[in-house]
Amino acid sequence: MPERNKPSKQKPAGSRFWREVRGYAEALVIAYLVVTFLFNTVGVVGSSMRPNLDGGVGASNMLQSLLTGDRVFIPKYDNWLRRMGVLGEYERGTIVVVREPENAPTAQERDRRQFFIKRVIGQPGDHVRIEEGEVFVNGHQVDQSYITASGEITPDPINFPVVTATDGVVTGMNIGFNRTAAGTAVPDLPRTNYTPLPVALDDPRVQFYYGDIVSSLAPVPDDVQDNQPFILDLIVPEGHYFLLGDNRQSSRGGSEDSRYFGPVPSLSIAGRASSVIWPPRREGEWNWRMLRPPEAFEEIPEPPAGR
Repeated sequence: MPERNKPSKQKPAGSRFWREVRGYAEALVIAYLVVTFLFNTVGVVGSSMRPNLDGGVGASNMLQSLLTGDRVFIPKYDNWLRRMGVLGEYERGTIVVVREPENAPTAQERDRRQFFIKRVIGQPGDHVRIEEGEVFVNGHQVDQSYITASGEITPDPINFPVVTATDGVVTGMNIGFNRTAAGTAVPDLPRTNYTPLPVALDDPRVQFYYGDIVSSLAPVPDDVQDNQPFILDLIVPEGHYFLLGDNRQSSRGGSEDSRYFGPVPSLSIAGRASSVIWPPRREGEWNWRMLRPPEAFEEIPEPPAGR
């Protein structure tokens, strides 16, 4: 007689449970490795990178901003290769995602630090200054048509950094400080027709926001008049980058960037934004595009030797 099929053994419920848990755990580990070492995507929120990146409806509605704003692709392997020294420094003009510095004005009144998206303006060793909104790197005035050509943004006539010197030694930084409703002191930048009185370099507010700048100023030129404010190059410290948002017009929600918290450490940079991947179309035109440094940055010379 043919053998009857033996009833299959029922696996214990505990075994099935741990098998499912293991499956979820493996998926989470794989996702973590991909996001940490391979790639990630970041949604643009707010107006700090207009007109080149759309932040959606604005930071007041985070969910709607993430749904309507641009989403950029971040190749994480690129960042790790740079940290290992395989790739060089981030190019000037590159758009990067950076952890909000601890001394950023907005970070003073939040429980957690967010991520910013900004453009690299100065590499380590570069000489940077801003005169009436025009950016100079290593003595070269950067063509800002990549910001202004659309007519949407006109940079504020900011001067930075403005200092005062006596006998060839910087004695104060000409920076204003306003108080928020919560009582936090935040920088008020010098600009055309507004130059604040100098604040001592050892003032806690100056040290908090601009300590790296104070310790990295270029030598005072011989023709500077004592106790008269002037714009002096800052030298980007080793291992740091000077970052600016493309939107530098305060009336249109201008960027909070290195003008407010100084150069940022390279370890704070989470990665390079290589392309816009979402939404595919905006205002009837294709929105997918690569995010290459504007040609204007190719004209910047190397920094002068020494300080």
